[in-house]
Amino acid sequence: MCSKGRNKITAMLTPEDAAYLTTAVEGLAEPLYRSLDEGYSNAHKHYDKHEMVGNGYTKGRTDLARDHARRELEKLHEGDLSDWKVVDGSSGRLHLNKGTLTLRVLHASPVDLVPAPGRNKARISYFRNPAIDLFGVEASNLLAIWISPPPTGGDISIRIVRPIGDWKPGRPPKFDLDLELPRNVETFEGWEFDASESGIILPFEFDEDIREEGSNGGA
Repeated sequence: MCSKGRNKITAMLTPEDAAYLTTAVEGLAEPLYRSLDEGYSNAHKHYDKHEMVGNGYTKGRTDLARDHARRELEKLHEGDLSDWKVVDGSSGRLHLNKGTLTLRVLHASPVDLVPAPGRNKARISYFRNPAIDLFGVEASNLLAIWISPPPTGGDISIRIVRPIGDWKPGRPPKFDLDLELPRNVETFEGWEFDASESGIILPFEFDEDIREEGSNGGA
């Protein structure tokens, strides 16, 4: 374990590999938070204005929020995104890359367990991640999981995780990196790396994407 401060990264990676990924997402934090804040606000204003409320509209709100966030990011120059680029894709999806690093932005809901990646072969392959000893941590597939504010109010939060395999529904998920993304660059100063010898269980699950999984669920 390498102790650098009070911010905490839980990882099965070496401190050097964890530090590399932390540095890679550092410059993306502020624009990603700004875009999701704006997208979330715009989507909810639209649905509330038209009295589209209740569980039946949850997925639509999420998709619209993510589409607005994507558009906000597309307006920025690469320098504003620390050389991350928005990947062309279908509505309701938000993917970015930086060199050989990839990042998929997914929405989360506060439940007990991270779900399995599902049956989609491309998603399973993404979650498995290339072996570090073959390609290096520079070729990682990352997930940016944004969590809506609680009903009592607050801010969106984002976690960066690196999945390392496939697992069945109801089984422990497999990650080797978990960090809460700070909202500004200054907060990145000083990290405490906690080494872990087992998969990391996060206290929320992804909403399923019908387009990606081909099955029922939220976005």
